[in-house]
Amino acid sequence: MKTLLIAAALTAAAAPVSSSFDAGAAVPLPPAVTAVHLHAAPAAPVAAAEPAGRAVVDRTVQIQGRELSLSLVRSGSAGMAVLSVPEHSAVNSLPDIAEADFRGLVVRASGCRLEGDIREVASSRGTIAISTGLDCSGAGS
Repeated sequence: MKTLLIAAALTAAAAPVSSSFDAGAAVPLPPAVTAVHLHAAPAAPVAAAEPAGRAVVDRTVQIQGRELSLSLVRSGSAGMAVLSVPEHSAVNSLPDIAEADFRGLVVRASGCRLEGDIREVASSRGTIAISTGLDCSGAGS
């Protein structure tokens, strides 16, 4: 009854009435949605498109039998290194890594000297990232 009253009111107002509304037809389903797995980033460093004098490099490194992500960001002679758990890791925290091992990894990967403190990013699930500043003023690259 309510449908007929609304249709009559719209008709009386000279507004077009949808034929599907009058017929009580169902709204068509949206188009099918598909999901596709994306390929993992390559293990080799990939430099992002950045302004001159700035570089971002993401690497996958092996530590204690686990694959971890090492991101190096550099702008001029300053930079930052972040070791973190990959997004799709089965284990969602970093293994215990000695400070000397982290320092060696960052120096080998970046060619820069560590500057400042080594900082851990902790969560309820454990350490999820370790970061430090970089001084690349003496670096050859």
